[in-house]
Amino acid sequence: MKTKSQKKKAARNKAVRLKIEMEQLIKEVRTKSFETVRLRRVKYAGNDYNFIDIRFFQRGSDESGNDLYFPTRKGVQIREDLFFKLVDEHFMEMLDRQIKQSSA
Repeated sequence: MKTKSQKKKAARNKAVRLKIEMEQLIKEVRTKSFETVRLRRVKYAGNDYNFIDIRFFQRGSDESGNDLYFPTRKGVQIREDLFFKLVDEHFMEMLDRQIKQSSA
């Protein structure tokens, strides 16, 4: 029998799950023999925004013994337009520093 907190957690998980309309793997890096980190572009049904998802995946297996990677809670997801603003600003600042260092 499930406790009250287990029931709340299960209800929360069902509410959080959104239907993925599009998913594009941009880059994957193996961090350990059983773990990878993935940079993905994700679009959810009923949402106008695309998201950038950086998340750890852990290796498991299906019923027939094939290796599968399952998403973990370790990760972050941000709207694509905000992600590019952050990245662009970071690279512009890096470029500025490199120019200043080379002219000094």
